Amino acid sequence: MIETYDMSISLHLGFIKILLGLLVLHFGLVFIGDTTKFSYIKRLMYFLPTYYLFMASIFFTGMLNLAFLHFSMSLSIWIMIICWIALIPLGAIGFRRLKAVRISKEFGKFKRFMAIKIVCEIVIVSFGTYIGIVL
Repeated sequence: MIETYDMSISLHLGFIKILLGLLVLHFGLVFIGDTTKFSYIKRLMYFLPTYYLFMASIFFTGMLNLAFLHFSMSLSIWIMIICWIALIPLGAIGFRRLKAVRISKEFGKFKRFMAIKIVCEIVIVSFGTYIGIVL
């Protein structure tokens, strides 16, 4: 049982590292490329399922770890859950803005918003990870 828990923890942390890497990649995808082409929006739309796949993987391994701990909740677990839940509305708002920019073509405002959003997501994921490791 201890080996399974250790493997699940390492998977959980691995998925978090991949998610942080994907956030950096997302930042790059927002600012690199010609915004006048439809491929800019398409590229961002194709990226999002991968991002959400790793968010779901983090959720799954987190719930698995919680089961291994017999669902004993601590402050660090509550903070990690709140951080994960905070990522969902940020993603939904970003997707809505991405759909709106197809029509409005206001790429400058979109890029500023996405820069703030992605930095907030990086801070949230890093904070939740730090609290989970330290506490």
